[in-house]
Amino acid sequence: MTMFVGLDVHKEYHHATVMDEDGEILRRQRFPNSLEEVKSFFSDIDDGKVALEASYFWKPVYDELEEMGFEVKLAHPRKTRVIADEKIKTDLRASEALAQLLRMDWLPETYVPPADIRELRELLRRRVSLVESRTKYKNKIQAELTKRRIDLEGTPWHGPWLSQLEDLEIDSVEDYMAIVRSLNERIDRIEKEVKEKAEEREEVMLIKSITGFSYFSAMTIYASIGEKDRFPGPKELCSYFGVIPSTEQSGGKEKHGGITKEGDNYVRRVLNQCAWSHVNNSDSYITEFFERLKRRKGKPIAITAAARKLVVAIYWMLEREEKFRPGG
Repeated sequence: MTMFVGLDVHKEYHHATVMDEDGEILRRQRFPNSLEEVKSFFSDIDDGKVALEASYFWKPVYDELEEMGFEVKLAHPRKTRVIADEKIKTDLRASEALAQLLRMDWLPETYVPPADIRELRELLRRRVSLVESRTKYKNKIQAELTKRRIDLEGTPWHGPWLSQLEDLEIDSVEDYMAIVRSLNERIDRIEKEVKEKAEEREEVMLIKSITGFSYFSAMTIYASIGEKDRFPGPKELCSYFGVIPSTEQSGGKEKHGGITKEGDNYVRRVLNQCAWSHVNNSDSYITEFFERLKRRKGKPIAITAAARKLVVAIYWMLEREEKFRPGG
């Protein structure tokens, strides 16, 4: 008999509900978040499916359960709550709702990329986190200079400007600079690793062939897509990146609004930055489209539409295994 397990994952403890094929609850349990406790709870479940919600702590639990041989499904948090409220009609606890939705095949799943793509995403996020930290300490240094009315010559954080900064002998600045140097070393190491991994992946190098995309941005888009075959066409990929207009229907009429902004905000921001770089440094058909639309609709709408065209181009480049063609 197949057992259906709903697992509500938290930092310190997990809440679990085991249900049989008829919907009868066989066991409810709260246990500490550790590999030993997870193994102990699942030790007497031979044939089971597990559902857990996509939260901050899902990844290690998901990997542990997969290694133990279970079929694991990751639930989409927002959609799960909507369906639980609409279809189950009871005030079930989270783990119970997950088990019930899994049993009834109503569980709205979210995509779980392969392990190597998950590792890439973690590497890219770590680089982003380190860059944000470095920016924070650079801003602190700038604030110290402003406070002392010190105006250094040259471009900030380059050549002569840095030399003048190091000659100031201000304790607070030296402390912050020590952190900046340390972060620089770690960021450089990660960027070197990203470049090496990018050059090993044909898909990343295809994306990088578009003017405006660096190793890092191309890898970010690639890692976000994961397995391209999960998208039937370019429209679905644009929807995934949240760069399609929202649509409202009323009285038989359709009204289009701003973009849906579905998906990862950070990845969409990277895509937008690449779109700006592309239209400023390329004479492609996308740039021509941007310039035409900019005159009618303004820059913000035009750049979003250009980003959408870039996503369509990326889809067909990956589908056909071709580099970007500026002429379309």
